[in-house]
Amino acid sequence: MFAILGDIEFTVAGGISGMEWRSSADWAEHARIRGKPLLEWVGEGLDEYNLTIELHPLLGDPQVRLHALRQAKSSHQPLALVMGSGEYLGPYVVTDLSQATRRATANGHTQAATLQVSLREYTGAFTRKVNRPGVIDPSSSSTAQQKDGSPSLISRLTPSPSTTQQVLGHAKTATNVLKAGQNVYDAVKSGNPSMILGQVPQLLGVTARAIEPLQGFKAFAGLLEDGADLSRLGDDVLGNVLGARGSLNPVDLGNIVDRFTASHESLTQAMGKLDSAGPRLAGLAAQVLTRRA
Repeated sequence: MFAILGDIEFTVAGGISGMEWRSSADWAEHARIRGKPLLEWVGEGLDEYNLTIELHPLLGDPQVRLHALRQAKSSHQPLALVMGSGEYLGPYVVTDLSQATRRATANGHTQAATLQVSLREYTGAFTRKVNRPGVIDPSSSSTAQQKDGSPSLISRLTPSPSTTQQVLGHAKTATNVLKAGQNVYDAVKSGNPSMILGQVPQLLGVTARAIEPLQGFKAFAGLLEDGADLSRLGDDVLGNVLGARGSLNPVDLGNIVDRFTASHESLTQAMGKLDSAGPRLAGLAAQVLTRRA
C-alpha cells in the first residue's frame, strides 16, 4: 500500500502514479520609505498533497474508485492520511477532484482516465480512528461478510506466517502477475502502432501489479539468515519491472513500437530471473513442509 486516506487505499498496483507535496509560509510585506519592503513572518501555511491516479478496469473499477473520492469530498470531513510506511501525516480534506478521460464506452462509462486529487491539511479538532486487532470494526456491521456470520475481525489467536512463508507467498504472487503480464504483452505485440498505443494503460497496469509483491519478496528475503541472494534477486527483478514501466512513459505514435519492444524485453528478463530461482524457492518450501522454517 502506498498510502491511505480514511478508508480509501492508494496502491501502486491500483494506479497511483504520482504524489506532489507543497508547503508554504505566510509573510506580510510592509512598505518602507526609500527602501525595499520589509517581510514579516505571519505563520506557516497549510500543507497540500496532489495525487495523480490512473483509472482503468485492470487497476480496479474506475466508477467505484471515483465514487469513493467524490464521497470523501462531499462529506466535508477531515480524514487521516497515512503513508504505507506507517507515517501519520495528519488529517486532510479533499479540496479538488479533476478527471481527464482518455477512453470511454459508448454509454459513457470510463475505461481509461487520469484523476487528480488535491488534499489540504486540516488543523481543527480531529480524532483519528484506529482499528484495533481482535475487535470488530463497527463500520463493517452491514457487510455481506457479517450477514453470513463472518465478522471482519483479526483474531489474536491466528498465527502469523513465518518469514520464509512470506517470501514464498510474495514470490508466488509476483510470478503469477508476471506470467499474466507476459500474456498481455504477447497479445498486444502483433497489433499496429495505434493499437499498441491504446493498450499502454493496460500494460502499465499489469506491470504495476508486480511491484508490491516484489518489494515484499525483497524485504522478507533480506530478513532470512541466508536470504541475501534472494534479496538481490528481488531487487534485480524489480528493476526490470520498473524498466518495463519506464519504457512506456512517455510514449507517442512515433516511438511506441520501439518503447514497447524495450518494455517487453525488460518484462521477459524479469520473468526469466524469477524462474531461475525455482530450485532455491523449492528448497524453502521443503523447509516449511518439514516445519523447519
